[in-house]
Amino acid sequence: MTCRVPFFLLASFAVALAPASLHAEPEVKGSWWQKIPLIGRLISPDGEVKKTSMPRLKLAEFTGGTGASAKTGLQDELLASREFFVATGEETADFTLSGSSIGGRVNGRLLDKKGKQLFERSYAAPGLDENIKALADDVIYTITGMPGMATSRIVFVSDKSGRKQVYVCDSDGREVQQVTHDRHGAVSPTISPDASMIAFTSYRSGFPDVRLMDIHSGWEREVSDTPGSSAGPAFSPDGSRLAMVMSFIGNPEIFVSDLNSNTAACISDSVGAPGSPSWHPDGKRIAFSNDDGDGSSIYIVEVPEKEGQATRLFRWSTGWGDSTDPEWSPDGKQLAFTARSSGQWIIGVKSYAGGGSKVIQRGGAMHPSWSPNGRYLCYTQHGELFIHEIATGGRRSILKNFGRITEPRWMR
Repeated sequence: MTCRVPFFLLASFAVALAPASLHAEPEVKGSWWQKIPLIGRLISPDGEVKKTSMPRLKLAEFTGGTGASAKTGLQDELLASREFFVATGEETADFTLSGSSIGGRVNGRLLDKKGKQLFERSYAAPGLDENIKALADDVIYTITGMPGMATSRIVFVSDKSGRKQVYVCDSDGREVQQVTHDRHGAVSPTISPDASMIAFTSYRSGFPDVRLMDIHSGWEREVSDTPGSSAGPAFSPDGSRLAMVMSFIGNPEIFVSDLNSNTAACISDSVGAPGSPSWHPDGKRIAFSNDDGDGSSIYIVEVPEKEGQATRLFRWSTGWGDSTDPEWSPDGKQLAFTARSSGQWIIGVKSYAGGGSKVIQRGGAMHPSWSPNGRYLCYTQHGELFIHEIATGGRRSILKNFGRITEPRWMR
């Protein structure tokens, strides 16, 4: 279906602020990267092991009272990233990382093979582990141009407390924190690009209602005070807007809400039940699912740049029936989605430009979400949270026995 939809704004200025608290429920897991195929190797579909070219990074001395611990932690993080060969002894390296650590604070200095300094930075977060992860991600980004995962967060839903609530964890399934404590439950979370805010669907009013929460302070507010329900939020790439489903005009539609001006714009013209919006990295289009009563399909809609501008909406075929939960890859070239095959849910990936779909996981896998570097997907299967490497097919359960986990979303 292709249609053109008028773009209009809805003012929504009244918001209510209320404090909320965060309670940590940490769960320590082993290093999941140890269970995935060897660093520097890719396994082709026929089982052949292929060597890959990876830069060599030498981890030199880290001085200071907590220097040895910092070096050990850095080695673990850099190996887990699978972006480098970590050189030892006198091996020739493309880059050298050295520094110091006193009282948990970390100083890091990165040089290239010619001795040119690429950066020198200090990290003064309260914990050594936080500082190590921040340094590791800076090293990865400087060398590869791709974001690291050490400081990234995954937000998800679990019924561990007896009702569905929103939780957040790191990319290893550790540092688990309960974010919401709604008496009637909370679902459909999304995390802002800087991991400072979470938007979610709350049922505290008796109807679904999208709310924003500051992760650090716990303060939260409604996104809109309009009549009708709102649900299924998704942060834009710059974190300034939310795409969500709103029903105040009658039928539910996809709206884009500007968090700075508290205005909202309808961008869809659907027949049925739209949901699961996902932003393209360029912020100019949104993928979403729509169930018209004959199964769910995925649609793409352009986001207007100004009021009064028409927009184009069209159906995008996955090659599978009953497709939902679309999410764009970080480079915008692929979409991951949930689809139904032989009566079971599967995770698929397809190039946006065309071509066939690739099945990533069968057997009830749902709710895919891309890692910041685009190399992994997280998803749930039978209530567990998994991380799955696209290239090798290696996967690891990072969080289980934590109630039934659903709807994970990875910070971009």
